Amino acid sequence: MSSDPWGDLAASLDAVREPFVRDRDTHSGFLPGSPAALEGANEPFADDWAPAPSRNANIAGLHLATVAMDHFAGLATLLRTHEPVCIYGLSSLARSAIEVAARCYYLMEPEISPLERIRRQQSERLAGLWEQEKLAAIISQGKQSVEFQEATASLDLRMKTITDSARRHGLFPRVKDKKRPPFLAGPGVPRAFSSTDLVEALVGQGNGLGVVSYQTLSAVGHGREQGVIQYFTRQGVLLDRTHGDLFGTIEASAQQVAVNLAGTPIAMVGMLDRFYGHFGWPSGGVRPSINRLLEVWGRIAEIPIQRG
Repeated sequence: MSSDPWGDLAASLDAVREPFVRDRDTHSGFLPGSPAALEGANEPFADDWAPAPSRNANIAGLHLATVAMDHFAGLATLLRTHEPVCIYGLSSLARSAIEVAARCYYLMEPEISPLERIRRQQSERLAGLWEQEKLAAIISQGKQSVEFQEATASLDLRMKTITDSARRHGLFPRVKDKKRPPFLAGPGVPRAFSSTDLVEALVGQGNGLGVVSYQTLSAVGHGREQGVIQYFTRQGVLLDRTHGDLFGTIEASAQQVAVNLAGTPIAMVGMLDRFYGHFGWPSGGVRPSINRLLEVWGRIAEIPIQRG
């Protein structure tokens, strides 16, 4: 048994991130002959939304993988001490890492059509532009300044460019609902998937672990009682009920944290497996670290941790 299980958890995350960063800097994108490269070879869906929409959709996967691995690196930093500098922050950072990894996993799904991959990426763009317009309206505080009008017109034009291109390629924009982000529907995809749906697909694969993991981490991030009390240890009975004595402490063992954050290594492994395959990157450099990651987290959690 290690004398520093916290450090072991952190080191196992870093040991996977290091070869990923090295591979990313070496390859700088997808490799010739990879599924991603074959999709972008002809660009039959080039339109006003982008001159190379397949390339853009695939490169967006690299961006998401990089952001997810950056979050995992931050989690490792917080873990790397015998007594972590924070307890609840681990859950919040793990939640963000898992969600971004799930978005990458969804975008890089193998064997979907090039148009479906474009639909997924352009739908995210559309929702992002809609969010920017909402923020611009809040910042303006109802004042219709020239700057606000120009910014709104620019965002509206960019959103229209996406929806018009989508219609020309047989997709169905959903833009009428003012309370929910717009969405590009496609064959067999009538609605947007929630973050919980995406995390379940990556972490749980239908067994419910993704839903449980994501909602548990979200309860901490949102300050819900069921999240707050999971690391609260009672220290006896409050003697003086007229005074606000603190009669509990915040404590966590490495074993408890490894269990609560068990979705973290599963998400990292699932995302990288799919991403490496789609981009055609050799996985020999990262595979030993991936195997070690699952072994370390399972040993410290005292439960098997694996995908599938």
